[in-house]
Amino acid sequence: MKAFYRNAVLVVLIVISIIFMFSDLSLTQFDQPAESQAVKEGLNIAMAIDPTEQHAKTPLREGDNARVQFTIQDALTQEPIKGLHPAVWMERQNSQEKAVSCQERINSYLQSQLTFKPEINFNSYFVLSLNDHASISVIDPINGYGGSKLIARVNLNSPGVDWALSKDNKKLYVATPLTREVAVVDTQTWKAISFLKFAAVPTRLALQPDGNYLWVGLEDAEQASKSGISIVDTEKLAVVTTLASGAGHHEVAFSDDSRTAFISNADEPSLTIVDIEKLSIKQTVNTPFKPVSLAFSGLSKSLFVATQNGSLLVLDSAEQLSTPIETGAALKALRFSPDGRWGFAVSQTANKVFIIDASLNRLAQTIEVGPEPDQIAFTDSFAYVRSTANEIVSMLSLDALSKNSQVSVTTFPGGQTAPNQSELLLTDAIVPTPERNAVVVANPTDKTVYYYMEGMAAPMGNFENQGMKPMAAMIVNRSMQETSPGVYSGATQLPPAGNYNVSILLSNPTVYHCFDANIAANPELASQTTEPLKVEYLLKSSEVPVGLSVLITIKLNHARQDKISDLQVLVFRIPGQRQQRLIAKSLGDNLYQVEFTPLETGVYQLFVQSPSLNFSFDQQAKLTFRAIDSKASQ
Repeated sequence: MKAFYRNAVLVVLIVISIIFMFSDLSLTQFDQPAESQAVKEGLNIAMAIDPTEQHAKTPLREGDNARVQFTIQDALTQEPIKGLHPAVWMERQNSQEKAVSCQERINSYLQSQLTFKPEINFNSYFVLSLNDHASISVIDPINGYGGSKLIARVNLNSPGVDWALSKDNKKLYVATPLTREVAVVDTQTWKAISFLKFAAVPTRLALQPDGNYLWVGLEDAEQASKSGISIVDTEKLAVVTTLASGAGHHEVAFSDDSRTAFISNADEPSLTIVDIEKLSIKQTVNTPFKPVSLAFSGLSKSLFVATQNGSLLVLDSAEQLSTPIETGAALKALRFSPDGRWGFAVSQTANKVFIIDASLNRLAQTIEVGPEPDQIAFTDSFAYVRSTANEIVSMLSLDALSKNSQVSVTTFPGGQTAPNQSELLLTDAIVPTPERNAVVVANPTDKTVYYYMEGMAAPMGNFENQGMKPMAAMIVNRSMQETSPGVYSGATQLPPAGNYNVSILLSNPTVYHCFDANIAANPELASQTTEPLKVEYLLKSSEVPVGLSVLITIKLNHARQDKISDLQVLVFRIPGQRQQRLIAKSLGDNLYQVEFTPLETGVYQLFVQSPSLNFSFDQQAKLTFRAIDSKASQ
């Protein structure tokens, strides 16, 4: 009997231990500290900031890469709230500032004033322009100021012809044929961090869906044996192998599970199928006509091959060619709608778009578009087709396809002149913005990138490119993304040590909330840190005579490079109705000078920026001075 009671007590103790163990596990896994969670408007909002490096258990430290994540659930049901677009900012707390409410703080961010900017803005994106002059322009369409909005320029060793963006938006790969390189650009610093060398000419880049490998199409007109595909490990930034797929230009497509790669060989003509896990060629399929474009349909699990004679070849899931779809016109480009059902094949000679139903492997509709179309891009509602013989962009409604009705075509001017008055590239010149209801259009002839919002008759604005031709456009998105149902994440490099407000705004329902975050000093950075670049203005008096020339001296606190030539000055009279842009002249010893003549009395503000030094108008101190009537004051 004693043994029975002893065993019973033991069982009870074990059960109690298990209950406490799971209770503790539940708290550790699902409950957040009080300061990192809030209940507002029926929503449970939890914030987590986690370092992404190996020292994940240490406190948050300045300079570390981190993931900022919000988990948003229904407060009653605990169901995840999907489809939100949270706006998030991180700003250093200032003990000297007057107390402001969270709503007032967020409203001040929304005003986007030059004089106010949080340390980290998770709501931004950048427009990139691949230029003809061996460079990439980085444009901030939201927080930039003035016509150009240029915040940085990335210099390459030779002009780029194609590019690809890493899955996490942190690395940009650029093919530069003249130097036989692929440049690797860090999109956090906007600097080229590596140049990968190749024995043949890189002309085409493709990143597989899981982001593990970058595929580089190589061509060599003199030695066909050097043509093929090099495969680059994106973590190690090194070539792991080169496959002799065949001669001529190469296009690349992938199965949506990143297990199979398809490579076209224009001069064979043929199609090479590669097992990605083994990085070896499975088979080569001869094609009856020259392949010009490839697209994989995730819906039908089939590869579609556009050919020069107008046949659309179909490679089914068993990797067998099935009955081709005939269009009767030479094809230029092929791309599928986001749902994987509708393939859009463009004929540059017939001025038509052939719409393919991948679920039935048949031609569904033929649409007339503008002269000499060459590219297709998609938003959620429209397919955009660029005409190269005039400035017109055609918009084809995707909604009509789902209703089995005829696709309607609307147009807008993607600039003022025809793109084909300049050399054109294969890479995209029209790309959707993160809102998915607008696009940017690069027009190399106009030397301008245009912003178009759906529903408008013409572009709403444009971004000047300082006289360079934008050969292609790209979007680097820094806003919060829904990484799983109800979970919204963004990546950043943590700012300098201190206490911070992390502010979140939801629009439906409207929620304002500010969390606290503490970032510790990083001893490893102490010896590496140089004094941050600062601007100082040398002006004898804050009051200057109207109508007379004024010399303003600008001092940089330390040398980043000798005698920079792009120190730009923006001067305007408040409230900004008159503005002037000037280039400061170097005086040596980090001193620069600009001459300005105020034409009216009033208060003026002066800002500076330098693309080569990577700072924009809103990142340095401003100079405020007043222009007065000297005669009236006497």
